[in-house]
Amino acid sequence: MLVNFIFRKRGPSHNSIEELFASIIKNLPSDVEVNIVELPHGGASLKAIFLNIWHVLSLKGIIHITGDVHYIGIIPFKKTILTIHDVNSIIKGTSIRKFMFKTLWFTLPGLFVKKITVISKFSKQEVLQVIPWAKNKTEVIYNPVNPLIETKPKDFNAKQPTILHIGTKVNKNLENTIKSLQHIPCKLVIVGPLSKNDKDILELYKIDFLNYTNIAYKDIVALYQDCDLVSFVSLYEGFGMPIIEAQKTGRAIVTSQRASIPEIAGDSVCYANPLNIEDMQQAFKTIIENNDMRNKLIDLGFNNVEQFEVKKIASEYFNLYKKI
Repeated sequence: MLVNFIFRKRGPSHNSIEELFASIIKNLPSDVEVNIVELPHGGASLKAIFLNIWHVLSLKGIIHITGDVHYIGIIPFKKTILTIHDVNSIIKGTSIRKFMFKTLWFTLPGLFVKKITVISKFSKQEVLQVIPWAKNKTEVIYNPVNPLIETKPKDFNAKQPTILHIGTKVNKNLENTIKSLQHIPCKLVIVGPLSKNDKDILELYKIDFLNYTNIAYKDIVALYQDCDLVSFVSLYEGFGMPIIEAQKTGRAIVTSQRASIPEIAGDSVCYANPLNIEDMQQAFKTIIENNDMRNKLIDLGFNNVEQFEVKKIASEYFNLYKKI
């Protein structure tokens, strides 16, 4: 069985999809012949789309589009699988832009691909709102926790905990997170580029912070291991990888009951209203001050993350490949 894994042209901030499928590929059965294809052109210009489609046109075997470049699925008469990670980050902007992306990223690929995989039941609902006629070809296969993440116990620093915050896009809710930590002695470690507004708010609220951008995944793993707890009070997520990455490491998490997060996290996290500063602040204080609650969440996290082990997820993809 030959499977061609199609990846977007890699940029300095492209880690998530690449790391995700690297671990899946390593855990596929040995009788799967893997061909990794990185597309030659980035961006979403019509020229780049045409040249990238041309690049994969002659491929034989199964074509698995790993995400982002959905338009590769427009190619007819192929054994093609499309993985869709979310909808909201793609269909946005002007009405012309929305129409173009809906057509090239969802409608046409949805017509031609044999199977669509989505990373949560929530994502499936979103996809089917855009292409409802693709219900019978759409399956949920969760993201796996990266095997590079290892459990590493740590003595909790209650006096000045290190709080890890992954992501700085608007949906990651960094501004409210900063405000909620105003009266909590801590060190905030932020992964992702900071805007001038972000820096101004950090200074205004006198937050002790470190900032990392464009770092290797192994360095992100180290940040999980070095932190005391994880902040992920997001406004929108198609899945929410930091939840299971933190749980695998052995860290408690403050997060929100938005989008896919309750589906992925269940009762193994401390929830807070992402639009309520006081509620967020109380959630952080609960984890910092209540040892029993924190340790209970860590234990629940270990149980929760078992359903996302990479061998289980790789087996689900292999069974899908056999179907087509």
